[in-house]
Amino acid sequence: MYQKYYRRHMIKSAIIIIFLLAFAIVSTYLIYHNFSNARERDIDTGEMEVVFHGKEGNKINLTRFTPVSDAVGLSSTEYSFTVKNNTDSSVRYKIVLEENTKRMSKDDCINSTIPKELLKLSLRVDHQTPTAMILSEYQDNVLYEDTLEADSEEEYSIRLWAINSDFVIDRNSHYHAIIKVIEEG
Repeated sequence: MYQKYYRRHMIKSAIIIIFLLAFAIVSTYLIYHNFSNARERDIDTGEMEVVFHGKEGNKINLTRFTPVSDAVGLSSTEYSFTVKNNTDSSVRYKIVLEENTKRMSKDDCINSTIPKELLKLSLRVDHQTPTAMILSEYQDNVLYEDTLEADSEEEYSIRLWAINSDFVIDRNSHYHAIIKVIEEG
């Protein structure tokens, strides 16, 4: 009698353990799959494909004016993306940073936007040494122009921070922008 009870108990325990293991494996797969899809966002511009690797996608949001040194700014949040040319000919393109007016009106911060003269932007192209400039120094908001050869890709990362200055500005000032990759020609 004791052996029957022991055998039933072992079978029940084995079934419960197998069910829990299957549930854990399926749950882990679904969570991983959900997060990996949410993290990378593809934007097809026609001949090229742009993949943004962060959860913010192509949107940059600075919601507090906190001036920092360049060393701290160069270690701030990175907005990384890949530009791929899937065609059989070279494509000329440019990377532009435009103000996100929809987000500015949603946050009601149009009158408290951080001036471009107080923002510094670092652009790194394909693991090269990044270049940093004051945001207002870029002509027509064009950060970079290049030609991408057929069946190739380039990696980019952008960092944006408020610079140390004597300028007096409200700490609750915002800056919202969108990274755009525009094909030329």
